[in-house]
Amino acid sequence: MLSEVLLLSAPGKVILHGEHAVVHGKVALAVALNLRTFLRLQPHSNGKVCLNLPNIGVKRAWDVARLQLQDTSFLGGPGRIWS
Repeated sequence: MLSEVLLLSAPGKVILHGEHAVVHGKVALAVALNLRTFLRLQPHSNGKVCLNLPNIGVKRAWDVARLQLQDTSFLGGPGRIWS
């Protein structure tokens, strides 16, 4: 379990040309923007996962126990989120 706050960020991007072409293995031209997306993970003892998107007025919470019962077979194996 996460024991401290974890803060992640990624730059924004714009695809100037070839957005759909990459689906077919072709080249696209993308540039980074001076904008960032941030994700803050913080442990809580209330047994919930909370999502707060204040810029668009979204706030949701889910019970961890119920999330653990969800089918994650599409992820490709236990605990695997991406390759």
